[in-house]
Amino acid sequence: MNTKAISKEQKFAVVNFSDNTLPTVMEDTKTRYAWVPFGVFGQDDFWDAITLAYTDSTTNNTCIDNLADLIFGKGLYTKDEEKQKLLDRLIPQEETKRVAFDFKLYGNGAYQVYWNDAHTKIIKMYHVPVQYLRAEKLYDNTRIQNYYYCTDWKDQRKIKDKIKIPAFGTSNEKREILYVKHYSPNLYYYALPDWVAALQYAISEGELSNLHINNITNGFLPTIMINFNSGIPAPEERQTIEDLLYSKFTGTNNGGRFMVSFNDDPALAPTYTPIQVDNLHEKYQYIAEYAQDRILVGHKITSPLLFGIRTASNGFSSQSEEMKTAFSIMQTMTVQPFQNTLLNSIVGALTDGGYEDMELYFEQLTPLVILTDTAEDTDQTIEQVEDEVNDSMATPTETDENDGEVVNDTVIKREDKFDYSLRGAFFDKEYETETIQD
Repeated sequence: MNTKAISKEQKFAVVNFSDNTLPTVMEDTKTRYAWVPFGVFGQDDFWDAITLAYTDSTTNNTCIDNLADLIFGKGLYTKDEEKQKLLDRLIPQEETKRVAFDFKLYGNGAYQVYWNDAHTKIIKMYHVPVQYLRAEKLYDNTRIQNYYYCTDWKDQRKIKDKIKIPAFGTSNEKREILYVKHYSPNLYYYALPDWVAALQYAISEGELSNLHINNITNGFLPTIMINFNSGIPAPEERQTIEDLLYSKFTGTNNGGRFMVSFNDDPALAPTYTPIQVDNLHEKYQYIAEYAQDRILVGHKITSPLLFGIRTASNGFSSQSEEMKTAFSIMQTMTVQPFQNTLLNSIVGALTDGGYEDMELYFEQLTPLVILTDTAEDTDQTIEQVEDEVNDSMATPTETDENDGEVVNDTVIKREDKFDYSLRGAFFDKEYETETIQD
């Protein structure tokens, strides 16, 4: 064996980032738990991943905040003054605003519904943070019967103190959970936010800002190649060295870090060769602009200017007519579907809770420039234009529940339909519950 040849052998290794794959959303019904974890990158991490994408991405944060404000508008109202007083007592405006925000951010929202002792009238509806709820497994039921409430699903001690609360319309308990969500394919217990396809772009935008701040604080040191000149270590030792370097110097948290080397012999010292990447600033700029564009598309933002976001393709000199058209499209295609789902859930709960149809609507939050231009074009006042917008959003008159739906000359009664909602048959089992502390 030629030992001299072996001593001169060269080994080259490239240390890669962890392989990133597309998010896989999963309702994990195969666990030993009585509830259903909801994961996207791991087990039951959906809520944390969505929250992180909201807090770390400036574009995503702006879109969610502004769209949530548009969904809630100026509040939940009815045309009847006496009914409005009743509505304000039943559902404080701030509670619905919080549910609307959760609904936009997570794609899920929830109310705590309190009944009178006879379980014949709803007396109050409060917001409950939806990220603290987990749906109970169906078992032999066709609809969700209960939700579990816990403020930290990663703390086993707190999980032991979780509270079991019946779903709305499934019990005679004083408190129930009214769960609000859109339909999502392949999911039953939970729903996805409408912007979930832009989740990775929001994470990328957050990582990009993290990389920049670390490069700034560490002096913009370049990427380097490391050569060890003290011989070729065994494969296991090489892997250990690579793992140590990976954990210490890769990732956006380690952007621009420097190295310190201690050597007995200068001839055997490791050498560091800077790797210069041409036009790196342009690559970063492209990634930032592309991520921002994809986030805007994910939220169905027809014009970034509506939210004060300037892009390369527009400026604040855009025509007001274009902004009115963009706002009208976004209001119809993005905002109203959220409002309709919220209204249907609230109206359905109040109807089951012993109240007649209140003809609820969300008073719209319309940009002043659009109201002014419309008023000038129609010779109306701004207040009249606002009233017309709000009238168009009022919920239609409910049909008699006893009439049912007519399909091919056959009347399908409401009770004959397979119900995917949270309302269902009562049952006698009792649960001990206590007031949720937010």
